[in-house]
Amino acid sequence: MAVYTVLKPESFARVAEAYGLGAVDEVVAIPEGSINTNHRIRTPEGRLFVRHTTVRSAEDLRFEAALLTHLTESHFPSPTLLLTRQGKPFLELEGGRVSVFKWLSGEELKRSQLTPEHLERLGLELGKMHRITQSCGGSRDNPYSAAQVRSWLAGLRRHSDEEVSSVAEELEEHLDRAEKERSRGLQPRGVIHADLFMDNVKWLADRVGAFFDFEMACNDAYGLDVVITLNAWCFDNGVYQPELCRAFIRGYQDARPLAAVERENLFGHALFGAVRYTASRIRDFHLSPLPPEQLTRKDFRTYLGRARALDAMGPEGFRGLLGL
Repeated sequence: MAVYTVLKPESFARVAEAYGLGAVDEVVAIPEGSINTNHRIRTPEGRLFVRHTTVRSAEDLRFEAALLTHLTESHFPSPTLLLTRQGKPFLELEGGRVSVFKWLSGEELKRSQLTPEHLERLGLELGKMHRITQSCGGSRDNPYSAAQVRSWLAGLRRHSDEEVSSVAEELEEHLDRAEKERSRGLQPRGVIHADLFMDNVKWLADRVGAFFDFEMACNDAYGLDVVITLNAWCFDNGVYQPELCRAFIRGYQDARPLAAVERENLFGHALFGAVRYTASRIRDFHLSPLPPEQLTRKDFRTYLGRARALDAMGPEGFRGLLGL
């Protein structure tokens, strides 16, 4: 969602023509995120979200399109992807691929606004989504596997920045522990969101309006999605918030009870998620050459704090935190 590719006005005119949107009245860049170039545009069709990617394959985008169609047909609150005049889910443009979505109503909550009630509703919707995706066709391997993260860390360990190299070495130890703790039997798997951060959920008053930004969706353990979300929403001021954690898990289990094997693996998944996001934030934000007006940065140290907190509490402490 950062501005990685500068698109000229004629590029947006081409998008509008390909999608039958009419004249483009307004274009606003959105300098957030770590992978894509995103804009909000206005046409006679209303406000729309335009995403340009140079890293996602045609297969990835078709998988996302099929998933969003399945969620919509299942009446799950999710983005509406527009098709081109030729019925395609994306447009080849400027060395990449463009996807267009209807603009979502609602607001994104700030951390200071969160209550246990919010987290319970969030957990309930995630549990519903996991039930729905059990019947979703198509498959995509998780592009952010342990092997991928380990390769990132190997490169970061050799970096000239002493803090980066030192943190990478520490993260390798956390990753070793995470992999041992999340290999305890076969776990329920299916299509997961894999990136349900606070800025990927719209709220309508006190209810979830929509989950969005499914670009990292893939097939993996449902438990991994649970704790990626918990890590994102339930950690503040350097510590996990027990009331928020337990409310989230309570809401999730109202929709989809966790199996015993999933509970046993949650700690390992949570530690892996903390390592994965620490490493990606170092790569995508801390070391990015983009100027501030093109990229809203995220501090990797907040996720390093999660990894350290998890390592200190261990599996027993984590289960106690979640009330399991």
